[in-house]
Amino acid sequence: MGFSPAFRSPDGGSDYTDATPAALLQKVEWVRQAAGDRFDDLELSILVAEVFTTEEREAAAQFIARTMAPDLPNLTPEMVLSVPYLLIGSVEQMCADLLARREQFGISYITVFERSMEALAPVVARLAGT
Repeated sequence: MGFSPAFRSPDGGSDYTDATPAALLQKVEWVRQAAGDRFDDLELSILVAEVFTTEEREAAAQFIARTMAPDLPNLTPEMVLSVPYLLIGSVEQMCADLLARREQFGISYITVFERSMEALAPVVARLAGT
């Protein structure tokens, strides 16, 4: 079962609400309720839309908040870093984020677009122990 957010509102503007951790938790709960006893047999996945490798995590999050969602003036860098559909930071930070998301949401695998595969490769290697 895969999850991805809707980043656009019906009027065509940006809509952050479906990309929040709370929205993802709600989606997981809907699947849990629908699956019933079969839930533990499901493998949950998430689309990570962007992977940003940087040692300047907070600065990158601030840049994203300002430039990628200018019509959301209340979007903070902390909110950007909490979006489960983004990975931002060093390899170590991204590994920690993925492990935390596994714990919080039950996400057991992720998918990325081809353009992010190279950036994610060191994260996968680290998590695999190689």
